[in-house]
Amino acid sequence: MNLPISDPGQAALSGSNGGQADGGLDDGAGPDLPPRQPAKFLYPSGSKPLDGYTIKRGVGRGGFGEVYFATSDAGKEVALKLIRRNLDVELRGVRHCLNLKHQNLIDLYDIRVDDLDDQWVVMEYVSGQSLEEAIEAHPNGMPLELVEWWIRGIAGGVGYLHDHGIVHRDLKPGNIFLDAGGAALGDSGTIKIGDYGLSKFISCSRRSGQTESVGTVHYMAPEIANGRYGREIDTYALGVILYEMLTGHVPFEGESVGEVLMKHLTAEPNLDAVHEPYREIVSRALAKDPEVRLNSVHEIVAMLPADGAAPRPNPAPGPDRGGASYGSDRSAGPSHGPSRHSARPRATVEEPMYAALRDVVNKAKAGWHDANMPPLVQGLLIVAGIIALLSTITLWGPLTIMVGIFYAIYYAVWSIVLKPGLRAKATRSEAPTTYSPLPKPQPVRAQPIAHRPRPKPWREVVHERLRRKPTRERVTQLLGSMFASALLCLLVSAAAATWLVSGETSGDWPAVHMWLSIVTTLGCWGVLAVNTLTEARAEDQAPMRAILLGVGAMIGLIAFSVTDGLSLELPISRDMGPSPTDSMMDKAVAGHRELHDGWKRGVSAPGAAVSMTYFALLFAIPRWWRLAEYTRNKRFSLWSVAVLVLAAWLLHLLWWYPQPVGMVVAGTVAAVTMLASPWFPPSKRVELARARAAI
Repeated sequence: MNLPISDPGQAALSGSNGGQADGGLDDGAGPDLPPRQPAKFLYPSGSKPLDGYTIKRGVGRGGFGEVYFATSDAGKEVALKLIRRNLDVELRGVRHCLNLKHQNLIDLYDIRVDDLDDQWVVMEYVSGQSLEEAIEAHPNGMPLELVEWWIRGIAGGVGYLHDHGIVHRDLKPGNIFLDAGGAALGDSGTIKIGDYGLSKFISCSRRSGQTESVGTVHYMAPEIANGRYGREIDTYALGVILYEMLTGHVPFEGESVGEVLMKHLTAEPNLDAVHEPYREIVSRALAKDPEVRLNSVHEIVAMLPADGAAPRPNPAPGPDRGGASYGSDRSAGPSHGPSRHSARPRATVEEPMYAALRDVVNKAKAGWHDANMPPLVQGLLIVAGIIALLSTITLWGPLTIMVGIFYAIYYAVWSIVLKPGLRAKATRSEAPTTYSPLPKPQPVRAQPIAHRPRPKPWREVVHERLRRKPTRERVTQLLGSMFASALLCLLVSAAAATWLVSGETSGDWPAVHMWLSIVTTLGCWGVLAVNTLTEARAEDQAPMRAILLGVGAMIGLIAFSVTDGLSLELPISRDMGPSPTDSMMDKAVAGHRELHDGWKRGVSAPGAAVSMTYFALLFAIPRWWRLAEYTRNKRFSLWSVAVLVLAAWLLHLLWWYPQPVGMVVAGTVAAVTMLASPWFPPSKRVELARARAAI
């Protein structure tokens, strides 16, 4: 989602322009060009498209829709965002962040629907200036006290997002504001961060699985070119912002977007004008390799000087500039930060063991979200975890009680002996100081290029190309992949059949090889066909799962027909799992005595119902289509093969099928599908980025 803090060039940041056309580019007009005409909004002043709110004026237009300053029937000032494009993407981002509450984040209040079924986002209205304007007011760099104050506020909001498993992805001065609307006399107000609804859950296993536009070119981390969107890109952006506040300009500038992107990938920032300790902070935050870069925004704050840790600028409130940002209710709501008449607040000191445990829990929660598992798998894992905990309570229960007793004693000693000294030290380091008002931003000369454009991500561009690809070309490509997969299945099945009949079990090698070749080839064809039909078209997993459910049932029926026609009994390894009567399908196969007898002999010929059900579930539960996606991260992933082999084994605990035959089928289909399906390699991604940058 785009929060109502739009791109810095949008008129939402200045009441003089009255809005900006879609695209989010800065006003590149020089002195010789005519002034831009005010943008026209869909709803004029006084309109009430949403029940309970009256629009006062339009204040911004972006890639997702329009933003209006409005008041409720009770007089509360809010920002209303009308979502016109990318509805699902925007609303998904809003829902992820709807319940986030932090003093350094712009609040999201609600999602509403009007009589025309248009979606509106109701959010906080902020009346202060942006960090971009503060930087423009200091073309040679901001005062160090002011820099530290802004950085600490920004880090507070971004750190809160990271602690909740969310990455901002579009951090820049145009999205950061000083809310002075609710400030008390002598107080500076509160730093607010917007546009965090563009964020996605941070992923360790699917870091490159994002699909939406990310960041602005001057603040883009190098790994974005390779599709990586971890929390490190926020650390990189904060390093660029710190450099810009210290020097008055961004570290990488150029005459074109492509030049700026190439500098992010290859050039090192000039740190001659940056003094220690800020030079080390910027250098480590702008490291090209995300593994070498500072891991979190908290590390940036920890490296700041302790002296003057929390200066608070005191800007004189000016007149409303037409919605310079979208912010808080002025008539209600607490003011943030102490006033000069209030007592000094007591610093918060956390117990280190609790803080470490909290970080572990937060990382575990983020990993759970990153796994992006189907709901059925999540439910099974939760039930299995509860059963495991209850069955081992005699082991961990007494240990937990002992640890709790020791921790209670430790915490009592820490609170009485250590905490007062730590709190006093922290309070002294956070003592507020007085700072002079911010000068009024002065107009600066327009740059020779459009400033901070927002390009589409390469995946979206590739998906658009796939949607435009002629049907004949798609069918030709599918037939080529199916032919390649058939040849690969013949080769892999030969090796697998040799392994299956060479152990304790016995079997007819030609028949086993034929059976494996037919079943695995049909499985690959089904996955390839489903991906060709749905990639870049389907927005939900339900159609793919429904089709694959039918494909799996058909494969199971054909597998039974082949075993019956060849009079084949599939090899079984009794060490691989339970017998048919010990699985959860015991009741369903109670009448199939031959299954249990065959299991004792090491061979079995499952019936039609058993085969159809097993393969239907095997193909419907995992996300097989991801293996054939044109925009997948790697051509071949051993991890994906291992996960699907494990899924085949776990499934036979629920619905029995001869093993390791089921695992061999799943692993072969997974490996061959990835090898036979087309792939968009990193070299073409770089070429695409350069071609789009040159436009």
